[in-house]
Order: sequence, then C-alpha cells, then structure tokens
Amino acid sequence: MRQGMIWILLAAWAVAAGLSVLPMLEPPTGDGFTRGMNRITGFFRFQALALLIGLVILAMRGRAEGPWLRRLMLVPILVAAALLLAIAGVFLYAAMMRP
Repeated sequence: MRQGMIWILLAAWAVAAGLSVLPMLEPPTGDGFTRGMNRITGFFRFQALALLIGLVILAMRGRAEGPWLRRLMLVPILVAAALLLAIAGVFLYAAMMRP
C-alpha cells in the first residue's frame, strides 16, 4: 500500500509540474507593466502545488523500500530547489546590472 501511495504522489507531482506550462498558452491580460502577469501567477500556482506534493513525498521518503526509490523521491525537491535558485539568480542578475 505504501509503495502504491508513493507512486501516486510521484505521478501527481509530475502532473502538477507538467501543468505549470499550461498558463503560458493563455492570452495575456492586463495593460502596460502588468500585461501577461496572469501567465506568471498561473505558473507559480502549479509550481506551489508541485512543491507541496514534493514536501509530502520527502516526508514519506523513510518509508520507501529500496535505495533507488528513495533517490527518486528526492527529484521533486531537487527540481523545486533548482527553480528557486534560478529565480534568485535572475533577481540577483537584474539587481547587479545597471541600465
């Protein structure tokens, strides 16, 4: 039962992470500076859901049988950490560059 729940959570994480590109297909709304902000907020909504599922997966990591499944259960958190580092890098780059 535990193994099945782990696989279901991993599949749910993959779906949530995959759906995060869906808002990019929506037409942009807003005017001026905020035009297209609906796309960004939609992306982050799905990524937040994927992060929550990833944290649940991380909490269940000790219950997994086999080292390969324990390593696979680290993937959602590593992907979330990479996304956060990339966003921080973009902000840092923008702050360091002077127009």
